[in-house]
Amino acid sequence: MDYRVVISLFLLLFLGVADNQVIAALLPTLVSSLDISVGAAGLMVAAYSLAAAGAAFAAGPLSDHYGRRRFLLAGVLVFGVASWLSARSQSFPELMLARALTGLAAGTISTCSIAFAGDWFAYAVRGRAIGLVSSAYFAAPIVGVPLAAQIADRFGWQRTFLFFAALAFAIACVSLGLPREPVRSQPSSQKLRDAAEAMHSFLVRRDTVAALGIAFLVSGGLVGFITYIGQWLNNRFDVPTRTIGWVFMLGGLVAVAGAPLGGILSDRWGKRAVSIASNVLLAVSVALVPFLHWGIWLLVVFATTSLGAAFRQGPLTALMTEMVPAARRGTFIALRNISSQLGIGAVALVGGMLYQRHGYIAVTTLCAAMTALVAILLTTHIAEPQPLEEGSPRL
Repeated sequence: MDYRVVISLFLLLFLGVADNQVIAALLPTLVSSLDISVGAAGLMVAAYSLAAAGAAFAAGPLSDHYGRRRFLLAGVLVFGVASWLSARSQSFPELMLARALTGLAAGTISTCSIAFAGDWFAYAVRGRAIGLVSSAYFAAPIVGVPLAAQIADRFGWQRTFLFFAALAFAIACVSLGLPREPVRSQPSSQKLRDAAEAMHSFLVRRDTVAALGIAFLVSGGLVGFITYIGQWLNNRFDVPTRTIGWVFMLGGLVAVAGAPLGGILSDRWGKRAVSIASNVLLAVSVALVPFLHWGIWLLVVFATTSLGAAFRQGPLTALMTEMVPAARRGTFIALRNISSQLGIGAVALVGGMLYQRHGYIAVTTLCAAMTALVAILLTTHIAEPQPLEEGSPRL
């Protein structure tokens, strides 16, 4: 396995995830510094997400024809410029525009990183490779977010964005080592027709429609559970914010270890089988959480939810990348990412209303049901792919 590619893709994903998650830590400072309401600050998050979804929609199909590498390099450079503009912002509108530009870059990076991994690593080892790459999702809140928050606390929120700008340009230098891909020569009109045909084919196939539904359920179910657990711990057990942070760090450490292990096991036992088992474990754990009292068993079950979420990341992503031909992989991953964003937005909205009216148990019931539905769809609609070639690099 080419670990140069793994390291580059890990760093690219880490950059986008850490930047996105640090906004939660910066929110009180931004609200005070820019003299805005929390609701107005939410518009900045929405602008980022919409831009990321739009970038995924465009970059996925285009990367099928022009290559992932050039989009990854362009994405990380734009990310660096956008972060620098965020640091230079003097007003909320300026910052929101800069964050929207960051979202465009992050959406491109996320889509093309996964598609590149699907192209480069043979299916026989793809679970392990994507497990290592996707551990960036769990490493970011352990390393990147606390570090960025410390910078903001000592030097101001502008320096945090300068930190991400410098990190982006450093990662761009590392990413220059990504291998070049052969690019198909086609007229522009033919490329557009191919992209339209690819999207149509994915929306009429039974298995790919199920896969897009799975992406919606996976992201929405996990984010809904995580978003409101801190508030529940504080309200129910009077757990202070600092302790809640340690709880999340525990989950992150378990997940960082679990993501590569889940990928390795999926290469031996099958991506579909490990994905189903992980979702069943996660659904049961999520459903149990609101019935537990503060203490060791609650921490054990919370760590188990992190393990289930991490275990499924590599095999589930590897499984989806093999469901479509390499020439259409970017388009499919773009639709998958858009579906994930829709799931996050929908469950965050519905979860907030459920929490206010019926408490955290209503939120976890919804999230557990969504996660269990993922296991059902994997069982009934998704087959383990049988790749035609089993080598190393596939470009």
